[in-house]
Amino acid sequence: MKDKPNRPAWFARRDISPFVLDDTAIIQLIGKASHSVVSWVTKDNQPVSAIMLYVLVDNVITVTSTRNHAKYHAWRRNPAASFCIWDPKNIGRQVTLRGQIEMKQDAELLHRFTEGFLTRLGHGTPPSAERLAAEIEKFNAPDRHMMQLHVEKVLSHDLNRLLEVEKNGTDVW
Repeated sequence: MKDKPNRPAWFARRDISPFVLDDTAIIQLIGKASHSVVSWVTKDNQPVSAIMLYVLVDNVITVTSTRNHAKYHAWRRNPAASFCIWDPKNIGRQVTLRGQIEMKQDAELLHRFTEGFLTRLGHGTPPSAERLAAEIEKFNAPDRHMMQLHVEKVLSHDLNRLLEVEKNGTDVW
């Protein structure tokens, strides 16, 4: 029988590398969540965050904004972004995606974003043509831009697994 290591109580929280989500869990979490804490940097290098709705369009995280929002100006100046997404049923399961924002005015992308948004809202049922057209009309401001995150780094955390290891005193190393 293997002896349990004698480690201090804080040990599991010092090295969280064993408490990450695997690729499948990350993809599932991103697919079922709908909102993200989105971050950008001001021209004075100050961090800013906001919660935003996102839609996966061709497996790319897509958001939208008009030019009168701070994030538009910040990402135009510096496209670096961070999106923190959590499991809607378990906030302890999180993914942080870092990357670059690509901005464009694209009617087809707006259409697909809106259709994806309404389909999620309808629990998987696509919207009627009339509902889709009405929602696109609401979004379709002349200065509307579509923004897509090109992921460069993925970080994840499974707090439940960490807490389970602490509770049971098991060793994951």
